[in-house]
Amino acid sequence: MIRTLLYCRRVWLLGLTFVAMIVPLYIQAQNVLVTGTVTSSDNSPLPGVNVLVKGTSTGTVTDAEGKYSLDAPPAGTLVFSFIGMKTLEVNINNQSVVNMTMDADVSQLDEVVVVGYGTQKKSDLTGSVSSVTSKDIKTVPVASLSQALQGRAAGVQVSQTSNAPGGGVSIRIRGGNSIQGGNEPLYVIDGFPVYNENGPTISPNDIESIEILKDASATAIYGSRGANGVVIITTRRGKAGKPSILFESYYGVQEVRKKLDMLNATQLALLVNEGISNANPANPPAFTDEQIAGLGTGTNWQDEIFRSAPVQNYQLTVSGGDDKTQYSISGNIYDQDGIVINSNYKRTAFRVNLDRKVNDRLKLSNSLTISRAVNNSVATDTDGGGSAGVVYAALNFSPTVPVYNADGSYTIDNRIGGIKISNPVALANETTNANTITRMLGNISGEYTLAKGLTFKVLLGANLINNKTNFYQPRTVYAGVGTKGSAYINSSQHTEWLNENTLNYQTTLNERHKLNFLLGYTLQAAHVEEYRASAQNFPNDILEYHNLGTGQQTNTSTSNTYDWGLRSYIGRVNYDMDGKYLVTLTTRIDGSSKFGKGNKNGFFPSGSVAWRIVNESFMSNIRQVSDLKLRASYGLTGNQEIGNYQSIGSMGTQNYNYGNTFTIGYAPNRISNPNLKWETTAQLDIGLDLGLFNDRVIITTDWYYKKTRDLLYSVPLPITTGYSTSLQNIGKVENKGIEFSISTVNVDRALRWTTNFNISANRGKILDLGNVSGDIPAGSASGHLQLANSGILRIGEPIGVFYGLVTDGIFQNQEEINASAQKTAKPGDRRYKDLNPDGAINSADRTILGYVQPDFIFGFTNNFSYKGFDLSIFFMGSQGNSVYNINRYELESLTGVSNQSAATLDRWTPTNPSNEIPRALSTGVPYQVTSRQVEDGSYIRLRNIQLGYTFPTALVERIKLSSAKVYISGQNLLTITNYSGYDPEVSRFGQDNLSQGIDYGSYPTAKMYLVGINIGF
Repeated sequence: MIRTLLYCRRVWLLGLTFVAMIVPLYIQAQNVLVTGTVTSSDNSPLPGVNVLVKGTSTGTVTDAEGKYSLDAPPAGTLVFSFIGMKTLEVNINNQSVVNMTMDADVSQLDEVVVVGYGTQKKSDLTGSVSSVTSKDIKTVPVASLSQALQGRAAGVQVSQTSNAPGGGVSIRIRGGNSIQGGNEPLYVIDGFPVYNENGPTISPNDIESIEILKDASATAIYGSRGANGVVIITTRRGKAGKPSILFESYYGVQEVRKKLDMLNATQLALLVNEGISNANPANPPAFTDEQIAGLGTGTNWQDEIFRSAPVQNYQLTVSGGDDKTQYSISGNIYDQDGIVINSNYKRTAFRVNLDRKVNDRLKLSNSLTISRAVNNSVATDTDGGGSAGVVYAALNFSPTVPVYNADGSYTIDNRIGGIKISNPVALANETTNANTITRMLGNISGEYTLAKGLTFKVLLGANLINNKTNFYQPRTVYAGVGTKGSAYINSSQHTEWLNENTLNYQTTLNERHKLNFLLGYTLQAAHVEEYRASAQNFPNDILEYHNLGTGQQTNTSTSNTYDWGLRSYIGRVNYDMDGKYLVTLTTRIDGSSKFGKGNKNGFFPSGSVAWRIVNESFMSNIRQVSDLKLRASYGLTGNQEIGNYQSIGSMGTQNYNYGNTFTIGYAPNRISNPNLKWETTAQLDIGLDLGLFNDRVIITTDWYYKKTRDLLYSVPLPITTGYSTSLQNIGKVENKGIEFSISTVNVDRALRWTTNFNISANRGKILDLGNVSGDIPAGSASGHLQLANSGILRIGEPIGVFYGLVTDGIFQNQEEINASAQKTAKPGDRRYKDLNPDGAINSADRTILGYVQPDFIFGFTNNFSYKGFDLSIFFMGSQGNSVYNINRYELESLTGVSNQSAATLDRWTPTNPSNEIPRALSTGVPYQVTSRQVEDGSYIRLRNIQLGYTFPTALVERIKLSSAKVYISGQNLLTITNYSGYDPEVSRFGQDNLSQGIDYGSYPTAKMYLVGINIGF
């Protein structure tokens, strides 16, 4: 019996195997080859149409002639879909040829843009929204999406805070609102809002589109976080059709765009001797004639630290799906070496987006990005020992000193006294300063249709960040000699979660009144832990930071933890009457843990209206006008980026001696302020959208006025209080401006030529500083960088001014000195204007020397395409802003304690009466912020030029590809500017709103040449 059962089992398994093998063959044998041509209503072929066998993942895409072919079951159904056309379904019915004519879908011709918690047709927008597409992003290969926004949208100013690999950017949307709070926009990535000061670490290749929400109508839905604008990022998602594989890559070489002209060894030695002689001719020179004769040109430290550096990017994306499930999966590797030796940035990222239509009512979605970025930034900042970074050292280190001693070791001493800095090559090669950020950002959501037009969506998300910095400075560099090696480790863990619950209802009444209602309740919170450990005086440099316990001096370790939370209620109503009259009402109530008791909740309403004049009957005969819409909005938004626990008093550790024993205790270090509340920005916007000649010309212009009240600022307190400052709401700031953009299709034949141009101007002004009288010194730099604190806060002036003395040439003789306010000067000294005038040069003679914010910014792009070739040329620029070039103070000090600019060759002497460069000195002069260091920072830059070629479809199909493109590109090849430094686009202190536009040993801009390839399978 058992044998019979086993025999029957074997026969059953064999039969099942046979069926499993034969059924697919039978099904395949039953399929038929279906071919056809897809055309538009005017009989023009439509390339790129998706042709899908309904209910399967079998599909294809029409070629350049609109033709397709695929195997399909004779009783199956074909689905034809194409952007801007109505989706069609047709039964095969045993036909081998199925041709299709597709009609335009007017409802899809309007571009759909992403707004807060939903999407809208661009024609239905009542607020001010700018869009940047993936095509725009890809024309300029960049490391971060923030860089991709540069010059692309009116009213959006993007500035590099560091040109180093992985360097940050600063974004100002319609000017800065806050003195001390955050001024960067809120980023929303696939529905997850994050405030990240340097922008999210997401691969630009993963981005489908970027929307910038600018006015209160658009941003009020984000309430307390919308005052600085909102950048909404949508990543690529899968589409129904056969699987698509896209490989994108480029490789490039970077070079320093400009080097500064400096003195060589012989020239510096002569200047040093001249300065000593000017002080006292009897003093012996620092360099003998024999020494000078043997110096030659010496060491060019810029040549020693700058290099040609590679940059490379690789992206692989797999996407596809059927009518129920779509997926998009990608992996990215970005590797950029810096133009300064030993600086580099490497990022790896993985992304997966899934969408699943469970049934007619339920849809599930997932978005997940995991990234890891490693940045070796030793060349970009201070070296941890009080000495400045590599670029600063290269400009100031003496050219009379070689890189290496005779025994092969690095030279340590600058040998001309004065500034104690490290050998630039040693500083770059031997110091470790590596920052590693590992991040996981993702969410899952479910959307359920409760009834016709009524949907309920739940989103759960997480943002996990691990940030670690490893630092070690050995004794082979000057700053590490005294400490015999110093090391520290910083680490932080950021855990953030989000829950959003939204109810959306759409309905149409009497075919005239379209209504859309949005209600929502959201929760977001974060927990952060961080610590720092450091040590110095190591027995050797072998272990670096890997074992802090080997340091004979272990410094006091620090740690911290904090939490913050945000609870919000949101609501929005969109009303559309006959496609002519549009109204949007938005409200949000935020409760934040960051503010004082009784002030935690903020109410942020907004309203906007639009009149689509083009749809009025009196416009029907004006065929030249294809779109005309007038918009107006007003609303309130807030700013909560002030740090945590600022409204309550705190205790800090204090060291003291008790009974001859070193003891650590606690003492108050911050005064409480339970009245601390939101900064609130009210904004009025009036805009006009105009389309001409079937939208071959599209013009958008906006005028806005913003006023921010209850400014958050740390006000100085009397010393008798026991505290130095108190964070308070003290004043008001306004920003007003105008934006203009135009897009044109200049030629639309075999040759296609399009142009995009945008320009914007913003004027900011401080209206009130509370009870503070007079000017407030501005700037937060410390240590040897305090000379960067060059600004003031003054009512009636914008945030970001440079304040100092006005230079008035060079004293040529004693008579000029006697008639001046500088009685102790000597011929050859710099002269200053006595502005008060009181017969003396002092702080009362200071005046505003320049402004950080430009008069206007612009971007200008021309795109050409012809028979597979495409050319993109992108210019951008800034006009009217100033840069505070602190380098000039030291490079033109004429003291010889550091290397000098080549401009000092034209210094004043009795035989060379220069009126620009003073005489050589042997001792320093008191530091003064003067108009000599505040320069015009205006520039026009050829940001990118790219030439590409897309291979014909027929050719690539022969080698089993779906698409192939190659291109060459150049970045920063031309910059027109009068600025004397490396680059006018500079901000040494990052996003600090009180220390913008300062150049001090900053990392230079690189020009880049690259070649790229995109291949589709």
